[in-house]
Amino acid sequence: MDLVEIIGQGMEKEASDIHFIPFGEKTKVFYRIRGTLLFQREMETLKYQILLQKIKANAQMNISEKRLPQDGILKDYGQAIRVSTLRSVQGESLVLRLYRSDIMNLEDLGLSGDIQGKIMDRLTENSGIHLICGETGMGKSTTLYALMMKLRDRNFKVLSIEDPVEREIDGIVQSQINDAAGLSYERAIYAALRQDPDYIAIGEIRNKETAGALVRSALTGHKVISTIHAHGFENVLKRLKDFGIREEYLTSSLSTVMSQRLKTVKGRRVLHAELEFAEDFMG
Repeated sequence: MDLVEIIGQGMEKEASDIHFIPFGEKTKVFYRIRGTLLFQREMETLKYQILLQKIKANAQMNISEKRLPQDGILKDYGQAIRVSTLRSVQGESLVLRLYRSDIMNLEDLGLSGDIQGKIMDRLTENSGIHLICGETGMGKSTTLYALMMKLRDRNFKVLSIEDPVEREIDGIVQSQINDAAGLSYERAIYAALRQDPDYIAIGEIRNKETAGALVRSALTGHKVISTIHAHGFENVLKRLKDFGIREEYLTSSLSTVMSQRLKTVKGRRVLHAELEFAEDFMG
């Protein structure tokens, strides 16, 4: 089975990710579907290694680097696909993140009109940090891009900082982190503040550096949008504190948390979301 078929079946099954995990002489392939990791098939590890080299080359990654993790983007399969590799004791693990190319507008996500109106009101009326949270495969990045497009259509300047840029969108200034060249999150955000943006979007809060840079941006009076792997306001607070953000800074900067998950209604995957506001949780 070639990569085109594996990706095609993943899209048909509405998988958010495809996982390749080596187990000795065999490599197992899993699809993450609505948050659950499901085994699909296995292949010879020697064939997987050949496939992995092809993916690295097409994603403009270093094909000779097998020790350090790498990220890249595949663009030749009808949509952008994020590639992530990580060395394990059994070999390199590979994850392909699939994005639904048919859904880019906020109206197409399946959100209720009430939630759409409330989140846009919060974004336009309140400065500070607006977070989209949820578990893996719940469509957080898709929602972030849809919000950026909606703000762009309202003639706001949106500047995004991503690692990597997962989808290129006309009318949005997208900057990609490049640690090897010295472009860290902190440096990119400092430069972004000098570009007079209406909104700064950060792809994902992954660590102490990104959390700190995001909070510093919000404390200067800017409107910041991002995603975080958590569920609900209280868990978001805990994660940010785990990243070293002091509560008094969160009180001054955090505005909105939108928790989301995917549901299947009449055979169609739709997005369910709940909004929580900082003023209801923090003094």
